[in-house]
Amino acid sequence: MFGKSIAIVVALGVMATILLAFRQQRFELAARISRAHWRILEQEREIGRARAGVASAIRPDALRKAIAESSMKWRPIPHRLDAPNAPSQPRLAIRPKSDAERDEPRVEFGG
Repeated sequence: MFGKSIAIVVALGVMATILLAFRQQRFELAARISRAHWRILEQEREIGRARAGVASAIRPDALRKAIAESSMKWRPIPHRLDAPNAPSQPRLAIRPKSDAERDEPRVEFGG
């Protein structure tokens, strides 16, 4: 009986130790994820600062002048999401006429 009690206490101790080890691993993983998320946010902030610096340093007329002076042929970016849609002519929704309908004379009412 005494041996069984000691075996149960030892088994409970081992299970508690394993449970604490898993809990510690979970906390370490959460801390690592949090640090990675913080680094990503800092990098995004730095990109924003760099973009703002570039935007304030370059004027559109100076950029156009530099492009005109370069020997490279520049093309617009295709399929830009922020590009406006090309203007289109207004069209009426009509159904196409068949050959028989085209040959019939039109009848108009009224004076």
